[in-house]
Parts: sequence; structure tokens; C-alpha cells
Amino acid sequence: MKCQTKRGKLEEIKTELLVIGVYETTKTPEKLKKIDEKLNKAITEAIEKKEFNGELKQLKLIGTLGTIGPKNILLVGLGKKEELTNEQLGKLSGQAAIFARDFCGIQEITSDMHNTEMKNTTKEQKIDAVVSGTILADYQYIKYRTQDKDKIKFLKTLSLVGEGIEEQIKKSKITAEAEIFIRDLVNEPAMYLTPEKLAQKAKELEKLSEKIKVTIYDKKQIQETGLTGLLAVNEGSVNEPRFIIIEYNNGGKTKTALVGKGITFDSGGLDIKPAAYMTDMKSDMAGAATVLGIIKANAELNNKVNLVGVISSTENMPGKNAYKPGDIVKTYSGKTIEVLNTDAEGRVVLADALAYTEKNLKPNLIIDFATLTGACIVALGSVCAGILGTDEKTIQALKKSGEETGERVWQLPLWQEYLEQVKSDVADVANIGNIKGEAGAITAAAFLRNFVEKTPWVHLDIAGVAWLKEDREYTKKGGTGFGVRLITNFLEKHNLNDK
Repeated sequence: MKCQTKRGKLEEIKTELLVIGVYETTKTPEKLKKIDEKLNKAITEAIEKKEFNGELKQLKLIGTLGTIGPKNILLVGLGKKEELTNEQLGKLSGQAAIFARDFCGIQEITSDMHNTEMKNTTKEQKIDAVVSGTILADYQYIKYRTQDKDKIKFLKTLSLVGEGIEEQIKKSKITAEAEIFIRDLVNEPAMYLTPEKLAQKAKELEKLSEKIKVTIYDKKQIQETGLTGLLAVNEGSVNEPRFIIIEYNNGGKTKTALVGKGITFDSGGLDIKPAAYMTDMKSDMAGAATVLGIIKANAELNNKVNLVGVISSTENMPGKNAYKPGDIVKTYSGKTIEVLNTDAEGRVVLADALAYTEKNLKPNLIIDFATLTGACIVALGSVCAGILGTDEKTIQALKKSGEETGERVWQLPLWQEYLEQVKSDVADVANIGNIKGEAGAITAAAFLRNFVEKTPWVHLDIAGVAWLKEDREYTKKGGTGFGVRLITNFLEKHNLNDK
């Protein structure tokens, strides 16, 4: 989608559709009075007839019949002024985009939504909401459609009214497109996106910047390195694992490691999942995709940060050599894991990734991303990610970034009692908690805690937010791209380690 600016008075701007936000009202807003006059009081009439009053999510389309510059006006209800948030502004922009594309058949729109007066919100944040909301709402995954593909329409141009805002529009477009990059990876069928192909996608990031370096370990190199947790999970699959390191150093004062779970398909292994739960398991590499998307965005933004991404990637399959319940797996760190459930494999491959990262890459902060537990979905749904860890300052900073970007996180405790629940009688640690049905998201994090010795560490369980089962305002069902805005905002504004 092309994103640009248009200057001039609203009634003079040439466009197929002009989108304007309106708070709840009983009369024509001041900024619309000139347009209303030229439209023979069409806006006033709509308000008086109670066809439109600015209620949240309400839409009113008005054709101008060539009397003013815009061919059509779309009024978008913003609700009560004191209640509008920046996240809602983005959702409303997405709603308007879908309405324009699917109901009106329009592919070129101009928005004035970012000029809405709002409390405690900067101009840049409003621009980001409008641009991101529009681009993300327009996303459709149709790569493998063969019939009527030419009938599926996309928006071609988004213009924002104003001047001097080009830089922020460009930045917001880059971030949104990084989210789409993640969505494409997560939506890709597992038969095509094997660990090897995921590694190739990572390697392609080197084309973005000379400051990006990608190192890929194949199975032999993984064996030589001693990443035995990753190898154990891979034993049941015919597709070999990959261990991927992506470095982007553009001058940050400290190094932040982003560690991603890259299970390209999760059958559950010998503890096989029910069919209904297996359909979406191509998405179990969303943590890895998030790492790639964050680095992509920061490289294209030329942000002055020092990042290293680490991905453990394999399938979890019930092949003839698959690891079994009751097995004891020695990991890269030297610690041993009692496998009580082969479907708790993500934490096993992350154990190696976390330990390797701390020992060899020596970051100042580790943040991991994983579609780790169904328990997190039970606890928090698909509204926010779960966050736990040892670095309280970073957790609070990420919570603040979440509120600013709409990619929210909610902290769960990581008390000693939970660490006790993942102890094993026959190994150093068990890969599930010893009290059935209790605190699954927390005990998964407690397990991971055993593999980070001293480095400040934060764990994000994105199981509920990385994949949706229903369409939302700017997110189609499937992969969401969650995490790019959250972490980029954190790195730019709130990373206390880099101040």
C-alpha cells in the first residue's frame, strides 16, 4: 500500500473517500460545517434524523455528487471524547478501511482521523494508529488461492491530511509491514515452512542491512555444539532442525537478546494432540517469526540498537525415533530434563536457546517469545500476552510500551513455590508442573528460569495473541504479528538498560 500526505482544506481535497472521525454529538461539528454547507446540510440532516450521532464504531457514508473535492465522505463514530484511546483509533481506522474496500469498492482513501483531538496522545501516536490500523486491516492471506483471486481487492493508496508528517508515516508503514511479514510466516503451511525454510527466511534479512549477520547451524553443527534438547525434540521428525542466530548491531549501548520458539509444526509428539487442537499448530513458530519481524523493523528503521536473535527450530512429530514420556534429556547447559509430556516441547528447545545465548552471546537482557501454553490462553484469553521473569524494571517498562502500542502484556507471578513444582525426582527439572491442572503458564516459565543463570530475563507467552480464530478490526483470523510495535517501542523509549 502506498502511504502519502495530502494538503489543503478538507472540502477541497481530491480523493475517492475522505474519512473523518466524529465524537458523540447532537449537532454538526465545527470542522464539518463548511462541508455540510456545500452538501446542502446532509450531515446536519443525518444527525437530526438520528442516522448518525458519533456513537463508537458507527459509520455514515455520504456521497458528494461532485459538489466538493472528495467524491465520498465517511463519518466514523469515535464515541465519548474522554474514553477514546489510541488503540481504538487504530481499530476504527481498520474498520473504515475494510468498509471502504469491501462495501464501497474503493481502493484509494484519505484519512483525517489522526487530526482528532485526544488527551494524552501525541500526534505521532495518532498517525501510527491510523497508518498501522489501515495497513493491517487490509491484510489478506491468499497466497494459495487459485479461483477468483483477481476478484479479491486490496487498498492501493492511503493519504493522511497534513504536512510535515511524512517521516512518521514512513516509520509506521515499516512497522506495520514487519507485522505482515510475521503474519505471512505464521500463516504459511508447515509442509512448506520447515526449519530449513525458516532459516532461509532469516538469512534473507541480510539483504536489508550490512549490519545484519545471520548464522545457521544445521543438524551436524547442532550436534557438535551440544544442543541436545533441540535434538531430542527433533528425533521424531524427518525434517532436520536448525539453530539460527541473527545479529543486528547499529550502535546500541547494550545488547538485547530476542529468543524465539520455532516449532514449525507441533503434533504433540507421542503425547499426540487431538485433531481439533492440531489444525493451527503451524503457528507454533510464531515466537521465531516475532524475533525476525522485530529485527526486520529495527533494521529498516535504522534504529540505534544492538540486537541478537536466537531461534531453536524443529518439528515435534511422533516418528519412530521420537523422544518418549519418561526420557531424561541432557541439555546444552548440562542440566537434565525429565520428559513427563512430549507436548511440552517448546520449553525444551528454549532451554538450549536460553543457555546458549547467555553463555556465548553475553547479552545485557534476554527476552523470549513463545506460543508456550494453552494455560496462558485460559488465563488471559487473546487480549494480552503473559509476561514473567527476573527483571522487574523491564517488565514494568514493557507493560508501559504495551499500553502505548495496544500490544498489551499482563504480569503473572514467578514465586519460589512455582519453581518447586517443576522439580524432578530423577532429573534436575521436569518439563511440566507436578500438580496437574495448576498454573500451567507459570510453571512453564518456572521451567525456563532454570536455564538463565544471571542475565536479566523476561518471558512473553504469546500463545493467545499470536494467532486468532476470528476476524477483528485490523486483524484477520490467523497470524497477528504481535510483538513488533511492543518491542520496538520498548527499545526506543523504555529500555532502561540502554540509557
